Formats: sequence, structure tokens, C-alpha cells
Amino acid sequence: MISVQNHPLRLSGNKIWVAGLVALCLASCTTKKSTVLRSPSYQEGEQGTVVTKPSETKKEKTTVKVGDVQNVNGHMVKNNKIALLLPFELNSIAKTVTPEDVERSALALDFYQGFQIGLDKVAKEGGSFDLQVIDTRDNVAYNASLGTAASVKDAVIVVGPVYPREIKSFAQTFSNKNVLQVSPLAATMASEFSVPNLVSMTPSIRTHAEIMAKYIADQFYTGDQILIYNAGDDESKQFLSNLTNGITKANPEAKVKTVFSLIELNNSLVQTGSNHIVCGTANKNLVKELLDDMDERFLSGSHQFKLYGHPNFSKLSFENFQNMDFYGLTITSSNLVNESDGDTKKFITQYKTQYQVDPSEFSYKGYDAAIYFGRLIHKYGVDYVSRMTKDKFSGLNSDYQFEFYPKWGYANRALGIMVYHNKRFERK
Repeated sequence: MISVQNHPLRLSGNKIWVAGLVALCLASCTTKKSTVLRSPSYQEGEQGTVVTKPSETKKEKTTVKVGDVQNVNGHMVKNNKIALLLPFELNSIAKTVTPEDVERSALALDFYQGFQIGLDKVAKEGGSFDLQVIDTRDNVAYNASLGTAASVKDAVIVVGPVYPREIKSFAQTFSNKNVLQVSPLAATMASEFSVPNLVSMTPSIRTHAEIMAKYIADQFYTGDQILIYNAGDDESKQFLSNLTNGITKANPEAKVKTVFSLIELNNSLVQTGSNHIVCGTANKNLVKELLDDMDERFLSGSHQFKLYGHPNFSKLSFENFQNMDFYGLTITSSNLVNESDGDTKKFITQYKTQYQVDPSEFSYKGYDAAIYFGRLIHKYGVDYVSRMTKDKFSGLNSDYQFEFYPKWGYANRALGIMVYHNKRFERK
């Protein structure tokens, strides 16, 4: 699955939209010296090359000469070639287009456009990149064929594919395990892929639970009670499975109890301290019932609450609940955009100037990924892999802090703590 917030589509799901998408692709991909998304052979896919050259005004010394071809354990690799594999689905132009097709293609386009702006920024810092843009067609078998395509086999890094089944199929045929394969959006746990050169950019739900458990443990004081509200749905099972153990491990003095109904929760409340309520579900109806119940007790003056939610709380609206600021609703999140930040404002302005639309969450993610990997590759060439667990990163949307696991690669462990205040979530 893709663990990101859904955004309204900017265009309707029909063939006119697809024609517009292709036109926009062709227009936005034409930068400096480029031929993008041209029709190639089956083996190479719809692709193109964007050569992003360094700025004439600023140059930096690099550990290897830009563009050198190096032997990496028997594989020839260009130290500035990036393969970007995204599901544009240009092969579906002549077919019936569904709303799902529209959403997937929009995701690819937004990510690419943010990625290109990021590479352009690193180019101004002295970097130089050979970007191969490849349409994965949202097709498992086709992705397997791309693993041996000339357009990717000598790349220093492969960003994509996006969807879990495609990630697996590509990895099976991409033989150079010394070159990193980046999973830019999928929240699937890295252990489910068992790909030793995979980079999982999106923290898994287990990581969210581990970070939240430590945070809650730090908020506990004598007299408090921590109540884990398990609604029994899939979200609760995934998020809460190890939460209690995580809290007690971080703070052995913490009083933790799991409840499975509002009646059981109410019978477990304390008046001597704060009631830390951890809601494992983001089902809007169940959340409303919980908040209505909390409001009744809070307004009577009998109980104090601190509320912690599932990461998908970020998708819910709380405007109709007047007491939310008193509950300090807290969630973990990998989406950390602050539109009042100066660098974010500059990105929004540049994005709207180049593409005539506002950036989406995927645009921000593409931008951050390009800045992070672009700078590493520019500075270290093929040796950038050795820096993955050492160089932390804080971007416009995402933070990166990778841990390496020999069997399933690099997993991002960086998450932000977000608190609901003045009708929106703000980074703590």
C-alpha cells in the first residue's frame, strides 16, 4: 500500500485528461538537454534522458570525476546516472481510463516534477546528473524486464518502482545488488521484500508504533494512567501490536492497560492524574464516539486527557470538536511540510512557476529524495552507499535516518511528532 494522504485530483479521469498529462509530461521534462518519454523498444520502456549540468558560477571538489564509469564488483556503473522508474502509464492512452489510472499517473508526474527541481538545485551547487526517466506502466511483468534494460543497468542508483509487487519483480532481475534500489513511497515493511540493496524511504507502521511508544512513556507521571483503546479493526491490530511492550520497556513505572470498548475505557479512568488515551483506529465514526465520550467527562471537570492517535489521524477533520486543543492530540508522521517555512515558500513558488499548479505531497517527496541522493552522489560518487547510515537529512517534507539490515536493506527510522493546535497539526 501507499501510506500517504489522498489529495483531490486536479483533472478528470478521461482520455482528455490523459492527453493533457502526456502534454504536461513532455513539456515539464524538457530541461536543458533532454529527450524525455520518447517511444523506445520494449526492453527499455518509455523513457528519456535529462542531463542536468552544474552551475557555471559555483564548483565543488568531488571524490571522483563526474560521469566516470567505474567497476563495482564486476558491474560497470556511471557515477552520475540516475534511473527514475515511475508509473506514468503512457501505454494506456488508447485505452479506457479509470479514476484509479488518473490518480496513479498524477502521483508519478508530481513525484517526477519535484525530483527534477531537486536535481536542478543540486546542479547549481556543482552537481551533474544523467537522469533516465522510465515509465513502469504499473505492470509487474514489464517491471521485471526493466531489471535488465540498458537504461538502468549501469545506473549509480535506481529510484522506483513505486508499488510493492513491482518493487519485488524489478529486484528479481536487477542483478547489481551493490547499486541501491529506492522504494520512494511504499510503507510496506522492508523485511517483506527481502531485498538487501533496497532503501525504504517511508517508515513502516511498526516504526510509527515504536516512536510513539517511547514518546508516550516520556509523558507519563506518577498518578497517570495509559489506556490503549483497541477497536479490533486492522488499523488497531497493526499499530497497537507491540505498543504496550514498547511503553513499559521505555518506562517500567508506566501503568498501561488495553481496553476494547468505551465502557471498559470509562471504567479504567483515573482522577488523580492524566488519562493518556491511545486510539489505534482512524475510523472516523469510532473516533467521533471516543471524542464525544471524552468531551462529556472533560466538560464535567472530572477527568484530564492526553490523546494519541494512529498516523492516519492526519487525514481526519476535527474542526467540529471544540476541545481538541485541551487534549494535545499527538501523532507520528513522515509528512512534515511547514508552508510558513522560508525554504518551503521558495519551493512552492518555483513549482507553481514551472508547472502552473500547487505541489502535492508527492512533489515534496520527490524533491527531498533528489536533494538527499543528489548531494550524496555528487560528493561521494559510487561510494555514497557507505554514507547511508551516517548522513542524516531533514527536508521540506521528510526526514531521513537510515538503519541497515543485511537481509532487507536500509529502512528509514526518522519520524516527526505532530501536535494538533489551532485546527491543524503542527510539528513539535
